[in-house]
Amino acid sequence: MTWPFENDTSAITKKLANKSLKSEKRRNLMVVIAVALAAFLICFTGIVSTSLTQMQRNQVVNTYEAVWMGVEENDIETLKGLPEFERVGGYYMLGEELSEQGYHASYVYCDAQMMEITKAQMDLLEGRVPEKANEVVVSEYFLSAYGNNAKIGDTVTLDTESFHGDYVVTGIMDSVNEKEANTCAIILSNAALTEWKGFDPAGYRAYVHLKNSDQLGEELITSYCREIAEKYQLPNPRMNNRYFTYVSKPFDFALMAGVIAIVLIGGYIVIQSIFRISINDKIKSYGQLRTIGATPKQIRRIVKREGRKLGSIGILIGTVLGVCAGFLLFSKGFNAVSYVVMISLTLISCWFMVSISIRKPVKIAAGISPIEAVRFTPAQKDIRSRKKNIKLNPVSMGIANFRRDRKKTVAIVASLSLGGIILLVVSSIVLTRSPEARARLYFPDGDYKIYLQSEVPKEELMAVGNPLNEELKQEILSIDGVTDVIVNRQTLHTTFKGDINQNTGNCDMLTDQNYAKVEAALTEGTMPTDSHSIVISGSIVDHYEDMGVGSTVEISFGEGQPSVPVTISGLFGPGTYTGQGKLGINGAVAFAPEVLFHELHPEITSFDYSWSIVSDPKKAETVKAGLKNIVASHSNLALDEINIQIEYMKSEDQVAFGSMEVLSWLVFLFGVINLINTTLSNQMSRKQENSVLRSIGLTQKQLCKMNICEGLCYALFATLATLTVGLPASIFACREMSIAMFAGNVVPYQFPVLEMGLFILVLFGMELILSVWTIRRQKKQSLIEQMRAME
Repeated sequence: MTWPFENDTSAITKKLANKSLKSEKRRNLMVVIAVALAAFLICFTGIVSTSLTQMQRNQVVNTYEAVWMGVEENDIETLKGLPEFERVGGYYMLGEELSEQGYHASYVYCDAQMMEITKAQMDLLEGRVPEKANEVVVSEYFLSAYGNNAKIGDTVTLDTESFHGDYVVTGIMDSVNEKEANTCAIILSNAALTEWKGFDPAGYRAYVHLKNSDQLGEELITSYCREIAEKYQLPNPRMNNRYFTYVSKPFDFALMAGVIAIVLIGGYIVIQSIFRISINDKIKSYGQLRTIGATPKQIRRIVKREGRKLGSIGILIGTVLGVCAGFLLFSKGFNAVSYVVMISLTLISCWFMVSISIRKPVKIAAGISPIEAVRFTPAQKDIRSRKKNIKLNPVSMGIANFRRDRKKTVAIVASLSLGGIILLVVSSIVLTRSPEARARLYFPDGDYKIYLQSEVPKEELMAVGNPLNEELKQEILSIDGVTDVIVNRQTLHTTFKGDINQNTGNCDMLTDQNYAKVEAALTEGTMPTDSHSIVISGSIVDHYEDMGVGSTVEISFGEGQPSVPVTISGLFGPGTYTGQGKLGINGAVAFAPEVLFHELHPEITSFDYSWSIVSDPKKAETVKAGLKNIVASHSNLALDEINIQIEYMKSEDQVAFGSMEVLSWLVFLFGVINLINTTLSNQMSRKQENSVLRSIGLTQKQLCKMNICEGLCYALFATLATLTVGLPASIFACREMSIAMFAGNVVPYQFPVLEMGLFILVLFGMELILSVWTIRRQKKQSLIEQMRAME
């Protein structure tokens, strides 16, 4: 601000700042790149994080909040007539059948409203749902692989046991992972369903979406749906927990705050270092301005104007690149409000970073007096602390150059090692979170599991004769390569009723095989001590205050089945790994003694729910084909494979930890920028010094060794700093990660040799290249020209 009584010199300071910018092209480029990199990292991370959150929300918005299983067609029509429901979809899963052409046909029925509800899983690209018995909707993969690229209105041939003949294509679906599994989803009409020999009139599912559901809470929606079930004598609905998790999921700013902190630290170190070097190189120029009347305030304005102008350019470039990259990669997660918030956050963060970074250089420039400026020589710092009688050689002179400006040295080493520390920690965690090791938790005995999957409740299916019987076991053992069949889970669908709330889920039987694992996962209480004690998941207590340790609840296995009171003796957390499929669904929410199962269902002789198939890895393809054929011939069985689980976990890690590894390399670029700027500055400031050394006998080869030695010192100390700080941090992080993931077991630490080897190779290689390049540039000038150069 200029007061009325003082001279307005803003035009002069502006002109001097512009002149200075024109004369410092290298510095300008380095600052713009550093700021642009910081802005890009912050903006891109924010856009990606908000886009992923939005994509998760998009998958559940307008889908369904509850599902009734085991209902009839007239029940679905009744639900459609209720004014509170905006959409009710009818669905029927027929099962898989093996085609003569080799693919597995997964047959389902769903109406038009159901297609709208499940658009996130089954997206109808064009056409309509089938209405007549000879009409079908098929996937793009089916048409390209087995349908001769037919179009809507064309005829395709189905050649499975239940559905054989020509069918008219009325719609085309998107195909997701069908090629990898060689499974084709086929939607049939209700007319074809009712003609199917295995049709059960009470086998439909009704998926409902309420009006204004975003304004209703989970408890209110659950309570209303249960009232509907009681009023119309329907089974209790299953609530879509995924919907309630993601529809109102807030954005997690913890990750964003961490990225911003790391980027701001890296950017601050680099930008301040660049400006400090620039100020040191121009101290005499500022002293000359002071001798002709420039005030410290005016010097401060000149340097601030330079920093802010360069910062503005860099922020603009980085923000635009971050927005464009985020939109191109995750366009489906676009949200205008989130983009505006992230752009604003980027602008504020980076402007703060630039302002703080130039504060110290501005203070140095403004505080120098004309006399000090004339005598100022960066190389003369701490001259009294130098040792006498040092034996001069290229190595000792390189080390002396490395130590001559400790602040600059610390800045370079810190900026180089920051990216290495992040890379070391992230890479170590990735090795600990091995997808193969995590998937093996769900497959402790073999690579395959066969489990029950039917519209008929498990207790009814087991009562009439469990499909997982001795005959099936012998059929599986007859497959070439199968060596054993082991019972993996014994479970029933369970309802718990407390004083106020109730919850449903799978209750597994406590056996000799899983007892120790459940006991290790206990977070509170004890294991059951009698037949009327159970342990439940701790996540239930988080939602229902009337279900804790010591509470009594009514438990029943199946809808409409008799119940008995039991005591909750303990709570368990993660570590049981009982789910099926890549998402680990149908996991156990409780464990109960075997006696309780037989007490409530004495008519059931076998409670087997899933079997582990032990096989010879060398005959994996034969075993897989044989198991698929068995499952295809049984409509109430399904196959789970470890490879599917591994691939899913790999894709999870690629998104989460792959992005962190990329972040670490981008942060490493801050150090590279700092190092390049310092190397070039040293070349300019030491040009006269090196020429003097050359004139008294230092050879070109010795000069090259001196520069290489200095550069390798930066690389060496950056490596030591990375290992000193990063190794303890990564060991601690991996220990905590393994305890959380592997039920308290500490997995031995694995050092990421490949990633860190590449990092060290790049670090030392870059130093060698820069050192040699600077010497070759000096060769282009004669000694006389170099000696005439001003410092």
